Amino acid sequence: MISYKYDKEREIATFLAEKMSNFEALSILNAGKVNDANQAENLAKFFWCAVDEMIKLSKSNVEVCGETNLEEWSEYLMASLRSYLRGNGYIKAWDDASENS
Repeated sequence: MISYKYDKEREIATFLAEKMSNFEALSILNAGKVNDANQAENLAKFFWCAVDEMIKLSKSNVEVCGETNLEEWSEYLMASLRSYLRGNGYIKAWDDASENS
């Protein structure tokens, strides 16, 4: 299962997946796990798209799940998702998405 340092990370990730209509990421986040390399790749790509969305929201001073310091939350979320993918043998999916973001 994806382990978050703070529950708010999952809340923010879910909010962003819904906002961006990324139903694959939403399904993964709700399940709390990836089932294969394709899902791992989708989760990693989602994270980097979510970072871009958080930057836009921050610049517009939009509050997300009661938070305005989205940079800090993006760092927490990155650590949680990277750790999960690494620990489950999907570090290549993370690295590839990171290089292409």
